[in-house]
Amino acid sequence: MTDIVTRRLRLRRFSRDDAPTLARYRSDPCVARYQTWCSPIGQAEAEAIIAGYLTENPDGPGCFQYAIELRRRRGLIGDLAFAIESGRDQAEMGITLAPDMRHRGYATEAMTAVADRLFAAGVNRITAACDARNTASAKLPRRVGFEQRGRENQYVEQRGAHADFLLFRMSSEQLRRAS
Repeated sequence: MTDIVTRRLRLRRFSRDDAPTLARYRSDPCVARYQTWCSPIGQAEAEAIIAGYLTENPDGPGCFQYAIELRRRRGLIGDLAFAIESGRDQAEMGITLAPDMRHRGYATEAMTAVADRLFAAGVNRITAACDARNTASAKLPRRVGFEQRGRENQYVEQRGAHADFLLFRMSSEQLRRAS
């Protein structure tokens, strides 16, 4: 697997050394609020999560989780997952950043770079979804070039509440228009 390097970021395979940082930001109530994982996440659980990530194949089909770090400073700042369907023509993508790394354009930069790689690998369409209550997160796919294609009412139960999800889709042509 080759890292993805952008102007400000490096997307790479996770390392066991990332466990404390993963546990810290995924346990933050601001980060976990709209996610499906249970929080807080302890050190042992983070280590187990990363052990699973280390078995994933970025050349799919299946799931892969990138660790995101700044190019000029080593250390995990977030993660980006994608899943390529078995037919390899469609993928789904999602991203999580540590709270102190938000609102700097890193998520847009990372998603655009991974979308470029997926399209170059032959994927025709990428989808994304987010909790409809997370209005800040709903802006991100639009910045990358996704268009909202629907809303799934009471899609998932999270922390005792049924949440609606916004559904997004993008083709390679839409990514080019957003750049």
